[in-house]
Amino acid sequence: MTTVRALRRVPTSVGAIAVAEDGTPTGPPVLLWPSLFSDHRLFDAVVPLLSDAWRIVRIDGPGFGRSDPPRGDVQPDGYAGVVLELMDALGLDRAFVAGCSWGGQVAIHTAVRAPERVRGVLAMNTPLAPSDGGGALRVAGTRWLGASSLWGRGVARSMIAPVNRRQHPARVRAFIAAFADFDPRAAATTARTVLQRSAGLAGVLPRLTVPITILMGAEDRLYPVERMRPLAALATTASIEVVPACGHLAPLEAPEAVA
Repeated sequence: MTTVRALRRVPTSVGAIAVAEDGTPTGPPVLLWPSLFSDHRLFDAVVPLLSDAWRIVRIDGPGFGRSDPPRGDVQPDGYAGVVLELMDALGLDRAFVAGCSWGGQVAIHTAVRAPERVRGVLAMNTPLAPSDGGGALRVAGTRWLGASSLWGRGVARSMIAPVNRRQHPARVRAFIAAFADFDPRAAATTARTVLQRSAGLAGVLPRLTVPITILMGAEDRLYPVERMRPLAALATTASIEVVPACGHLAPLEAPEAVA
């Protein structure tokens, strides 16, 4: 996660979206949308586990990485259309769609909007309940400090389980280093939308018709299992998995479970 690789910027209805392609061009495609406060590099540890068999498309969400900034308050259902635009641009008729946290919300909305194009969904550490209106301090901190290692260390402490901060210091350092590439104003706009204005997924999950695995971290302090499990059960096609010793960033903390 320390080096920004060459990315392809794809024009979409919300601006240019940066993508990194890895793996086997003829393999089954999977699109990966990251969490807040990260970009395509969040999946660096997952790519080697999939690259022999999968075509991997990693996305920079608006407000992070090399994608254009968000155009105001765009909810995850709006970005579902962007996933479909990316699939069209990449020549993908059908694909698996996976996302972490915010990315999980986008993946679920994509599957509801176009089930004929989504082979399956993996939603990791995904907020399923509506925003409670809090998060003002995190949004303000992102606006003023969002491109600093100081802010990155604070986010890492809140998201990554202590055991993984100890066992995988290089991954944590790389996660923090990526903050230097973010536009704090753009990141704050996306953070405000997700943290303070999300409608949640209670009305969306029952409409899923494609297979979905909802992966939760046993040590996710932001969205604890006991709060998310009843909502996850609203998806009749869901398999619910709880990953031990995992906080809020499964691709970084438990890449084997993600793969």
